[in-house]
Amino acid sequence: MKVNPIYLDSPLRGRSNSQVFSQKYTKVNIGIQTIIPPRNYISPAIAASHRLALLDFPKLFYMPHTVTFLVLNLCIFLYFGLKHIEENTPFAYQFQRGAIFTIAVFLLYSGVYFPDGALNLPHPVCWRVLQGAACFYCAFLIFILMLDLDTARQVMKYIDLRLGVPLPEKIYAGDCRLYTPENPESKFANLTKAMDLYIIAHWFGWWSKMIIFRDAFICLFLSVTFEWLELSFKHWIPNFAECWWDSWILDVLLCNIVGIILGHLTCKYLELGAFRWFGKYKEAYYQSELAKIFALFSPNEWSNYKWQMFDSLSNFLGTLWAISMSHIIDMNHFFLKYILWIPVDHWVLLIRILMVGFLAIVAIKEYYIFLRNKNYRRFSSATWLYHFLLLLEMLINYKYSMQLFNTPFPTHIKIGWRIIGLIVGVIIIILLIKDIIKPAKKVQTFDPYNPPIDIEYIQ
Repeated sequence: MKVNPIYLDSPLRGRSNSQVFSQKYTKVNIGIQTIIPPRNYISPAIAASHRLALLDFPKLFYMPHTVTFLVLNLCIFLYFGLKHIEENTPFAYQFQRGAIFTIAVFLLYSGVYFPDGALNLPHPVCWRVLQGAACFYCAFLIFILMLDLDTARQVMKYIDLRLGVPLPEKIYAGDCRLYTPENPESKFANLTKAMDLYIIAHWFGWWSKMIIFRDAFICLFLSVTFEWLELSFKHWIPNFAECWWDSWILDVLLCNIVGIILGHLTCKYLELGAFRWFGKYKEAYYQSELAKIFALFSPNEWSNYKWQMFDSLSNFLGTLWAISMSHIIDMNHFFLKYILWIPVDHWVLLIRILMVGFLAIVAIKEYYIFLRNKNYRRFSSATWLYHFLLLLEMLINYKYSMQLFNTPFPTHIKIGWRIIGLIVGVIIIILLIKDIIKPAKKVQTFDPYNPPIDIEYIQ
């Protein structure tokens, strides 16, 4: 950062002419020593590529209206808090009632006072509320972590009375035949049973993964390696026991690749943008109000990620950890479902998937900026929350798995993981040697906390 010379004569008053002459053409880099980031601090690397929310929204929808928020909260909670409750009301109902309003006020507070992130559409308050939901979920995970297994399962009854009961046993790979001539319904009954709404869920899930990572190679790698994780833990989790054609044909070749292709096309479309050949005056005639509303949900800038995984050791380790985060979040879903007795179609799992998915969009974006931009020296709030959330879920799974999973890993699984570890170790050594012999590049970086400022003293 280069600024015009600043001529200071007041500090030199009272000095002798010799002292002034010796400092006549001396330049001193004083920097900035007392910057304290405010609550809503956004890195220059992020702010430079995003429009300010004040330019995207009217003042009515951008201003926080904190006093109005306070008065509304008091009115709502005075009404519901002072409302009479019958004496024979079940405790579970009272607990749910109190929990709902506690979560509501916390989310409302987070929508007003939490810091902004890298995304601001459809409105910054949406992403602040999402961070608040993630914080509350982390608090709930800490509460579950402090309980024993039986108590943790029974606590789930206060969320829904249908929870807290053992899950029914279900065999997913009992009959892996494709052709079943004896079945009166269909000669391909096993295949038709597998073709259900979960295929659409797979498409949407891998379309979302592509929107999050914005790299087809990374998503294809995730698709294949997740099937390997299912094979590795199928002796513990019944959901992972699938037929070979269900795992590699339906999942990988049909569902996952179709979702990745759709996501890739979406990324290309958003990156390309649209030209307005006839100017903006046509917009008033042809753009409907509904189209304007949909435009709020599209990003104001889009760029595909270039992870460059094998360019350097730091890129490899950073990308490998991003891949590991995705797998950990997915595996936590199945382990928590099995450990806490949550049915596969329960709304609790749906809320977790949606919350973690939307949080991953902003967390991976800011994590990518953290890897690629050397001036971005700290985790953002969304990235920090994402890491904290997945690590808490891992701790819960590890604590309770010691009581549930005693079957040792098969020999071929152990050999497979050793081969994977050997391959990763070889890649690390190769990239380390590549970084050592690669000529160093002098890159001039700008530190927003200590920018160079030249001050020229004259007589």
